[in-house]
Amino acid sequence: MTTKMELLNKLRSHDNKVALQAVEAMKVRGWLEDGSLRGVALCHAQLQGADLMKANLTTVDFHQAQMDWADLSMSNLVSAKLTRASLAGANLEQANLKDADLYKANLRFVRGLTDAQLSQVKRLWGAIMVDGSPYDGRYNLSADIELARWGHVNVDNPEAMAQFYGVSVETYLAGQGVEALASA
Repeated sequence: MTTKMELLNKLRSHDNKVALQAVEAMKVRGWLEDGSLRGVALCHAQLQGADLMKANLTTVDFHQAQMDWADLSMSNLVSAKLTRASLAGANLEQANLKDADLYKANLRFVRGLTDAQLSQVKRLWGAIMVDGSPYDGRYNLSADIELARWGHVNVDNPEAMAQFYGVSVETYLAGQGVEALASA
């Protein structure tokens, strides 16, 4: 019988098929929902199309993981590190994203993702949003603001913040719920 540690190592495989088989074996044993993955480093994991529905992925490090078209619905991603991860087309319906770090994550075509979920994440700076546009600062996430301050950006200046997010001033202001003033 395959041990939990052996399956965890297979989750880290660079072969998507091996990783998906490990996911299924862990699901059958109840190890996806019981917290067995809490805090595990799955950097660069090849989890495209993985069925992680209802998985407890609290504090898992998915840095640069490939999770395109994965089913993460109803999963617990509290404080998960999804920096530079690709989640294109993934299902995040009812996923708990509180304090998840989505720095430079690819969220293009993600399904089931709501403003309420996104407003609870830790950071979105540099993320590609569902519609393919860059994140524009609309949720005023504290870690994004801290990053701007660290970079000596005047966070009270819309032009500086628009440049920080890589969007036009009009886009930044629209995200803030402010209409840009017509230039005189």
